[in-house]
Amino acid sequence: MKKRSQIAKQAPQLEETIRGSVVMVSRHCGKAGCRCQKGEKHRSLYVSQSREGKTRMIYIPKRSEEEARRLTDNYRALRDALEKISEINITALTKKK
Repeated sequence: MKKRSQIAKQAPQLEETIRGSVVMVSRHCGKAGCRCQKGEKHRSLYVSQSREGKTRMIYIPKRSEEEARRLTDNYRALRDALEKISEINITALTKKK
């Protein structure tokens, strides 16, 4: 059970997570003479979330990119920690006499 406690202590806090993935979207705006018409597309940052089969895209300002990446990385780390703890608990339950 010591390993379980270590995993829990190393896991990110719930308050420091965002479920989703940071994605960069490149697109044309359609304005005549814009640089995107010559191949240099506009780039925007989003957090993509899937829920009930639908994708939701939330715009993230460029200044918040680092924080968005940290929060989504924390979510994945927390999810992995929960999976490891769950496996430890299952093993403990099935080995009880």
